[in-house]
Amino acid sequence: MNYKETLEYIENNLKGGCNPGLDRIENLLKLLGNPHKHIKAVHIAGTNGKGSVTAMLSSILKEAGYKVGTYISPHLITITERYLINGIRIDEETFAKYFSVIKSSIDKMKADGLEIPTQFEALTALAFLYFKDMNIDIGVIEVGLGGRYDATNVLDSIMSIITSISYDHMNILGESIEKIAYEKAGIIKSNQITVLYPQRYKKAKEVIEQVCKEKNSICVKVSEDNVVQKEFSLEGQKMDYYFNDKIFKDVMLPLLGDHQLLNAAVTISAAVKLNELGFALNEDSIRKGISKVEWPGRLSIISKKPFIVIDGAHNEDGIYVLTKAVKKYFKDENIVILMGMLKDKNHKDNISILAPMAKQIIATEPNSDRALSAEELAQEAREFCREVYAIPNISEALEKAIDIAGNHSIILVCGSLYLIGEIYRIIKGWE
Repeated sequence: MNYKETLEYIENNLKGGCNPGLDRIENLLKLLGNPHKHIKAVHIAGTNGKGSVTAMLSSILKEAGYKVGTYISPHLITITERYLINGIRIDEETFAKYFSVIKSSIDKMKADGLEIPTQFEALTALAFLYFKDMNIDIGVIEVGLGGRYDATNVLDSIMSIITSISYDHMNILGESIEKIAYEKAGIIKSNQITVLYPQRYKKAKEVIEQVCKEKNSICVKVSEDNVVQKEFSLEGQKMDYYFNDKIFKDVMLPLLGDHQLLNAAVTISAAVKLNELGFALNEDSIRKGISKVEWPGRLSIISKKPFIVIDGAHNEDGIYVLTKAVKKYFKDENIVILMGMLKDKNHKDNISILAPMAKQIIATEPNSDRALSAEELAQEAREFCREVYAIPNISEALEKAIDIAGNHSIILVCGSLYLIGEIYRIIKGWE
């Protein structure tokens, strides 16, 4: 199969969405020779921030001279973004070649009467096989959803990192913060190190601590009190971080938002602990790695004429953090919001947080069969903003936002990763 045929096969023959359980991927990986058992990996779960931490830690390890395999999900534009070695994504031809191997094993599973893997499980198996063949030194692996039954949790990781936990995917993970935290804590392995982001919800923190205690995992708790922002601008921010009787002074971070300071602190803590495990990560590689990190789609400025900011926040805590950051970085600016949301998200509460800061809002529809209609989104937004437009087509919605914004407003695109991915693709097509 070529690349196009591969994508068509994935879309038409494998189930999308979430189907918790590890039997399918374990059966698939067994047919592939269990490549995951040959990978040293750091495993990262959380509701918000796990992608940012994945990117930062990968950058540090690369700066230190290691061959780093990074697996992320979802992607913004193309599926190949999910597979990186030292920041370089897999090429389309190689992706298709590896997926042909995966497909052969799926065909055998089908012939043997076994349940075949989902899309995400097949893509995860590809990551493990690719990284094993490329002989990486270490993998930095982001959980897809939850943790305990996520396809990535077949790994016997050397370290777990758990970022901010909040309410999302409650239909799968549970209605309470304790249940959600328990699912995230499912990645914690016995006798390993777990690095924990400073949690907003005390009960989430308590659940993680209890699981660490049960599994004899050392819980490294990052404290917000040990993080000091020194400077911030649209170019990035400078921070001090106090950890293990050491001060990391004047660390430069190109990612925007106070939450990224905490993500950076989590990453630095993880790097220090990896150093103790035998990876040569000194202060210089940590500093340089943090300063060079790239993570598009998280309060990212993708155009200055017109001025367009994109952010993938799509749950209540993420929207709250985004709103706080926008008010801080663009406090004297008029904000035009271009947004689209999925109907299975808590869109009413998200809109109530986001919409009041906008001068105008354009409601559109992400490229997903789960998209909330532009008109329904607009109706909800009109409770908080006088000037709201419903434009289902994304390109037309972007044109309207640019027309309204002119040279005097900031366009903020948010509400769904599907939406910001499409906007990112359109903008990059202009260059």
